Order: sequence, then structure tokens, then C-alpha cells
Amino acid sequence: MNNSISNNNEVWVIDDDQSIRWVLDRSLANAGFKVTTFETASKALAQFKRAEINQRPALILTDFRMPGINGFELLKQLKHIDKSLPVIIMTAYSDLDTTVQAYQEGAFEYLAKPFDIDDAIELVSKAHRQRSIHTAEQQENFDATATTVPTDWKEALRQWANKALASGESAILATAIEDFEKTLMECALNATHGRKQEAAKLLGWGRNTLTRKLKAYR
Repeated sequence: MNNSISNNNEVWVIDDDQSIRWVLDRSLANAGFKVTTFETASKALAQFKRAEINQRPALILTDFRMPGINGFELLKQLKHIDKSLPVIIMTAYSDLDTTVQAYQEGAFEYLAKPFDIDDAIELVSKAHRQRSIHTAEQQENFDATATTVPTDWKEALRQWANKALASGESAILATAIEDFEKTLMECALNATHGRKQEAAKLLGWGRNTLTRKLKAYR
């Protein structure tokens, strides 16, 4: 896992109100965060989808009602890509239905407008701490897996090869290579939520190579 992800302190602020973007940009920057602002959710979502995993923000602060994609629709799409991403919904419509819906859609928290800037900074800091803890846990799990899995899969491969050879099976090398590639491709696509360009990079291939092999193994 890339350590730059765990050290990420970037916050994306999405609001069609220029004054809100300006205040949050300055205040969060003064609090030590790197801030990128967007006036529409569609622009933010497009950039999020294009970005490599280690180029994505640690968390997102977005308005609820905006032209085009609203905050809840943006939340749904972001959570589909990255379930652990903290998303804070800002809204001047802090009624019970809106609050309940925000939590149901997976929002980290909601921030009612008008808000005290110190409360906003405190909430962003809280979300960032949670993201950092989650990332650290992922790193620990990754490190643990990296030290234990190689022995397991090599032993399983050894047992399979011994059994196949003992039964007189031929062409086991071709079969093993095919199964190994199919498994790696499946894992890479799962890790990148189906994004072929990123999956291909993880495997050290070009996108065309991955696409060709997926077609060949269908």
C-alpha cells in the first residue's frame, strides 16, 4: 500500500456558492489541510474517477443542493467507488428527513448552514482522523497478508502439481499459468472497483493487454 495515502491531508470542498468555497478554502488551509474546491459535483466526480488512488482526497465536504448532481447523488457515486471515504454533507435544510437520508446514504456527518467555521474545522479534523485510522488498519492487514500469503499459495500450488503429475495429467504448466493470470486479473479488478486502466497498472500491463486477456479467458 502506498504510504502517501496514509499521509494524505487533502480535502475537497464542493459548493456552488463562491463565498462558502472561499471561507472553507482559507480556513482549512490555515488549519493545515490541502484544499481543492469545485463549484459543481459533476466536475469533482469526474476528477475523482480519473485520479489514481493515491491522488484522491482524504475526505470530501459537499453542499446538498447544487445545480446538476446534488450532494446525495454525489455521495452515492463516491461510496460506490470508495466505501471508506468520509463525506460531510453541508445543508441549509437540516430537517429530520434530510438528516436521516444523509446517514442512510453513508455520510460521515452533516453540517448545517450557517455554520461556525471552528465547528467545520473540528468536524473535518474528526473525519480526517477516522480516515487515517482506517488507512492504518488497512496497512496493517496488508503487511500481515504480505508476510503470510506467499507461503500458503506456494504450498497449495505444490500440492496441486504433485497430485496432477501423479495422475498423469498433461499440460499442467499451461493450465497453471492460465488459472494464475485469471486469479490475478480478478483480484486487480476487485481492488480497483472494476477500473481496467488502474487494474492493468497494478499488473504491469497496458489496458489493451488486460482487455485482450479478459476476452481470451471468457
